[in-house]
Amino acid sequence: MKSLKARLIAILPPTVLSSLQRAKILSRLQLERFGPTQRRTNAMITVPGLARRPRIAGSVWGVCMARNEEDIIEHTVRHMLSQGLAGVIVVDNLSTDATRSVLDRVAADDHRVHVGTDRQVGFHQGGKVSYLSHLAWRAGADWVVPFDADEFWFAEGESVASFLARQTVDAVWCDFRNVYPTVSRRRIELGTPGPVQVERRESRWLRITFRARRWAFVGEGNHALRDSTETPVRGLHMLHFSYRSIEQYSRKVEHGVAALEAAGMDSSIATHWRYWASLNGEERQHLWARYLSDDGVGADGPIPPTERIIVDSPTRWRTWDPIGVFSPAEAGGS
Repeated sequence: MKSLKARLIAILPPTVLSSLQRAKILSRLQLERFGPTQRRTNAMITVPGLARRPRIAGSVWGVCMARNEEDIIEHTVRHMLSQGLAGVIVVDNLSTDATRSVLDRVAADDHRVHVGTDRQVGFHQGGKVSYLSHLAWRAGADWVVPFDADEFWFAEGESVASFLARQTVDAVWCDFRNVYPTVSRRRIELGTPGPVQVERRESRWLRITFRARRWAFVGEGNHALRDSTETPVRGLHMLHFSYRSIEQYSRKVEHGVAALEAAGMDSSIATHWRYWASLNGEERQHLWARYLSDDGVGADGPIPPTERIIVDSPTRWRTWDPIGVFSPAEAGGS
């Protein structure tokens, strides 16, 4: 004999079942929001001097976590400010290099930059970004852009802020392309203009930006909102400078894997980091050479990268692809 629950499921309309399931998910998320793990995460983050203000229509804020990103963080933050952001909250997560001093200097130059501290070792990225987004909402944000320290965001023919300010939806996806050094240079130095390799087509992954609210449940990796059923529109683009040199990438991976393990994350998460961390020095040199070559090996996993093209100093762009290197006609000619 069927249970009462099974009989109810059999007779209820699909729309009612969907609403009930949605309510169940939201209830669980609310318990998580006020649960001990999230409370510990919140308590480990401090952003001094961040005033509370009413929402300002069209105001776009960025939120970012940074650890040992001294070579790129100033360039990233200043680029995001050039995209019309009203504020940037960036917290330093236990850096052992000059990241914090660089951030303090940038904040001294521009009042829109608010520097904080994240003292939590574990990789609770979703919870941390959710809390930073809450702080941005409290500071008056209308939109929140969660960006990593190695990400340069763009819109087509306008700034990121102006693109978001005219949207009527609540969430927008940003596609991205990975950037690699050229074979001859073998490293990317952000302060030095020069050519880089960029994947011709966007990654299969996406990043999310969304309209600010009291609390948004941002998923791990900033790919989606866990409490939203709305399908975001597309229209933003990003260049991902994660692979700047073998030394930088090795440090990033080693710290990342340690943070994942401290957070008790499943071994299925960030398998490319874990694989790299398992290699010895000679094996890393060999794989890095393949990352920079055009033999179909990609740093993002088993799916090969699309064809790469050489682009001269794209960090100087103020709008997406102003010289048309990723135009549909060009992209289709491979």
